[in-house]
Amino acid sequence: MRAKWVFLLLIVCLLFLLPATGAAQDKSYRAESFNVAVQIEEDGSLLVREEIVFSFSGEPFTFVFRELLTEQTDGIEIVDVAIDGRSLSPGTGPNQYELERNGDVNVTWHMAPTTNSSHTFTLTYRMVGVVRQTNEADLLRYQPLPDEFEYSIERSSVTLTVPATAMRSGEPQVTVGAAEVGVDGRVITLVANNIPPNETLVVEIPFAPGSLISNPPAWQVQRQAQNKLVPFWIAASLLVLGGGVFGAVILTRRNQPPKTNRDGVVYEPPNEFSPAIAGAINAPGAGASWSNALAALFDLADRGMLEIEQINEKKWYRSQDFLIRRLPHSQQLREHEAGLLDLLFAEKKGTEDEVKLSALSSLITGKQWKKFTEPLTEEIKTHGLISRQREQQRQYIMAGSIIALVPLLILLVLVPLLLADRFGAWPMLPVLAVLLALVTLLALSSNMSILTDEGQRLADEWQQFYNYLKQITKGKTTVIHENTFNRFLPYAASYGLLADWAKRFEDDESVQLPAYFHTLPGAEVNGMAAFVAMTAVTSSAGGSAAGAAGAGAAGAGPFLLATCPAGTGWRLATGRWHACWP
Repeated sequence: MRAKWVFLLLIVCLLFLLPATGAAQDKSYRAESFNVAVQIEEDGSLLVREEIVFSFSGEPFTFVFRELLTEQTDGIEIVDVAIDGRSLSPGTGPNQYELERNGDVNVTWHMAPTTNSSHTFTLTYRMVGVVRQTNEADLLRYQPLPDEFEYSIERSSVTLTVPATAMRSGEPQVTVGAAEVGVDGRVITLVANNIPPNETLVVEIPFAPGSLISNPPAWQVQRQAQNKLVPFWIAASLLVLGGGVFGAVILTRRNQPPKTNRDGVVYEPPNEFSPAIAGAINAPGAGASWSNALAALFDLADRGMLEIEQINEKKWYRSQDFLIRRLPHSQQLREHEAGLLDLLFAEKKGTEDEVKLSALSSLITGKQWKKFTEPLTEEIKTHGLISRQREQQRQYIMAGSIIALVPLLILLVLVPLLLADRFGAWPMLPVLAVLLALVTLLALSSNMSILTDEGQRLADEWQQFYNYLKQITKGKTTVIHENTFNRFLPYAASYGLLADWAKRFEDDESVQLPAYFHTLPGAEVNGMAAFVAMTAVTSSAGGSAAGAAGAGAAGAGPFLLATCPAGTGWRLATGRWHACWP
């Protein structure tokens, strides 16, 4: 029975594929030949006659298109457009041609519906200012084939006739593509066969200085004038960037609380702050993060209000999961702890007692995430740690930076359109310098402290304790406390060190798992491998938490600073976009 269904499925797939394959085969075209005859005039201009024989098959074709690049020329003038030897008049009907100039020159041959036949398309035009002056020669750099084309070319023959007054100073060189080069007196020939799509051809021919042109073409004169201004644009850009960065540093450092540089090591938590608050005050902007929520979760579990149990998970992408179970208790909860429990276990239909750790990513939406972040922020303010003035200053600077980015991005589009012909792309440098200065200001303002002087002093003390925990995770200091793993686990989680903390003690046989953590029957003796796996699940859930934080933190300013380990960098989050900088 199963084989029958598999067979029917294959038949259905073939039915869908066959029409697509047939359509691709029904309509095709190729160039039987692409021949170009170039007469190099005594003034250095080129009179070009292209003759392309296209073979069409399948569904009808109604037009052929050719784009002529005008870059590094002084212009292109169309002389004649023909099909099968008959010159066409301008227009959009059959046997007419259409000409468009949008920087480059676009020629379209319109024809009656054509299929299963070959036709010859001829284009004659004059190119001015193609020969450039170098220190050694008058150099002709010419591209006879289109820059991009979707068809194959069976054979291409290019002939260039040199005027009697010009003297070649070197042999012709094919610099792009491949072709056989022949020279017969004043006639240079390039021949190439079986050219695949988009494989163009470029040839360079050097002439004795002054034998072909007496003055450089206008585009080269303009480019030389532009190059003379390059030092000015670079200097102006560096001046703008330096002044902008200096101003950003001064602006963001003004009214910042003094930081205390303390020597020595703090081996114990400096005061009675909860682990969530301890981690938050050392984050940029004192912003609540997923790491702080984990700290509260482990702290509640350590106090007997939660337990975590390893469970089997029969899914192709995950073989195990962890269950967070709420336990009866009569303890007094802090506001952010009550908010976290409400976040984890509250449902529209009532309150649940269990939640899978992997399901947290779906639980933490913008509105729900506020259940934890807002109470935590209010508690930090209640402790007198946040300066309202510094908080507003940070918000104003960040909002102003973002608003100023909008016209700068518009300028990045307009400058090339308005000034490129005269100055090239160099005027974009000062605009980019201002943009970089604004990005620097945004980065520095995101990292501004909004703490009071006393709050900064306490944060510096907690930073010393964090440094001690970090040294433990790196194995650079001796563990001097009994049961260090369990005692400081919530603090390590709050500082974003959870995974490294668990791995540091994974092979330590003296470490006892927390009483609230239960492994599957038959797991390792101490179950540390399971605990390490649990930290990986919490990290994956944390990605969604960070995105939800950005979406649900309108009261925190344009951006929300979310989880990066304290002291290692800062994190900028808005909507579902977030990033960390070292």
